[in-house]
Amino acid sequence: MKKARVIEEHKTNYMIRDGEEDFLATVRGTFFEGDVFPKVGDFVLYEEVADGKAVIEEVVARTSVIVRKAAETGDEQVIVANVDLIFIVMGLDDDFNMSRLERYLVLATQSEVKPVVILNKSDSIDDVDAYIEQVKEAAGQAPVHAVSALTGENMESLLEYFDGDITAVLLGSSGAGKSTITNWLLNTSAQETKSVREDDSRGRHTTTHRQLFTLPSGGYLIDTPGMRELGVFTTEEDEAAVFERLDELATACRFTNCDHEKSAGCAILEAVADGEVTERELLSYRKLQRERLFEESKRDESVSKDYRQKQKQLHKYYKEVQKGKKSGRFS
Repeated sequence: MKKARVIEEHKTNYMIRDGEEDFLATVRGTFFEGDVFPKVGDFVLYEEVADGKAVIEEVVARTSVIVRKAAETGDEQVIVANVDLIFIVMGLDDDFNMSRLERYLVLATQSEVKPVVILNKSDSIDDVDAYIEQVKEAAGQAPVHAVSALTGENMESLLEYFDGDITAVLLGSSGAGKSTITNWLLNTSAQETKSVREDDSRGRHTTTHRQLFTLPSGGYLIDTPGMRELGVFTTEEDEAAVFERLDELATACRFTNCDHEKSAGCAILEAVADGEVTERELLSYRKLQRERLFEESKRDESVSKDYRQKQKQLHKYYKEVQKGKKSGRFS
């Protein structure tokens, strides 16, 4: 058997590359008995058949895998495999979204793959530095680059990451400019691009499937379709890290029932003012507090009973209103 790499994945077949030669491949029937199916970026063992066709016999053990949560089922969905870097691409137009960026950063952490944040379309705004500072606060140690794939501004900075056999994957929403970045790095129009809609800067899904490219400067790049939603698998440990840190600060608040919103002597708000805690960490803490209080209320039978009683009274009132409308008493 020979070794190749999956460069494209389609519904029923794959394109695999062995050096300079490409093959249209299918999987051996045993894959349907529980084997891990190949994904773009995978190395596979294959048997050549005829006329540029091959059969994949086995997926080689992966060094890394990026997994998201499927929106419909909540199941694991492998995006790509064997990547060294995640290029998180976000446009400096209406595509700019800090909450989405944070979810991509969580995805990178869970995948144990180094993230690099690319702020594309720097030519479309005046105050680029303000965006960079805001993103750096959330990105932590991850490098942040403001570029314009359209004009080529600062794009050379991305080439520095491709040393040897490094593989990077572009992740971001439709319209962020992933395909334009791919074309610049390839120095060719390999990927179709279209302008975004003017009303909301949304893309038009020019990339329809994941594809791995060999860069002329060395290294590999995987372009991916835009993702409207990114489901990540959150863990109790992730929540505990945020909650524990701010919970400890809360013990220094002047009042035990401090709401951490406007109360005088709030240690957490002071930490925010001093730059020790970010606004987004505070928002996450408040969100976690609300969620935990809700869970506790569900376990508290007396609260639950009171809630059900109020719902019954409200339902009764709605029925009376509807009845009144029919008889004309409320008109």
